[in-house]
Amino acid sequence: MQNIIGVCLLSAMVCSSFSYPVFADPAKNKLTQSQKQMTKVNLNTTSLEQLVSLPGVGKKKAEAIIEYRTKNGKYQSVDDLMKVKGVGKKMLSKLKSQISI
Repeated sequence: MQNIIGVCLLSAMVCSSFSYPVFADPAKNKLTQSQKQMTKVNLNTTSLEQLVSLPGVGKKKAEAIIEYRTKNGKYQSVDDLMKVKGVGKKMLSKLKSQISI
């Protein structure tokens, strides 16, 4: 009887360790939290480096976004980003949650 209880207790301890990551890397947890708190990139003030950090935006596209802003003035809405050569509906939908004006 004691062996059965011991096995049950040991099984419960092993199973409960899987529900909570005992060996989780705290640095990864902090990274995830900081990503959730990430602020939006303002199209009217952002730098080349910030634009390149957005998904799907390389150096040339970032330069085109800044060039459009320089030639045409501030973006009036996030949708104005589609006026930049190489930015379409698909890209805009990916970026919309990460950009602002």
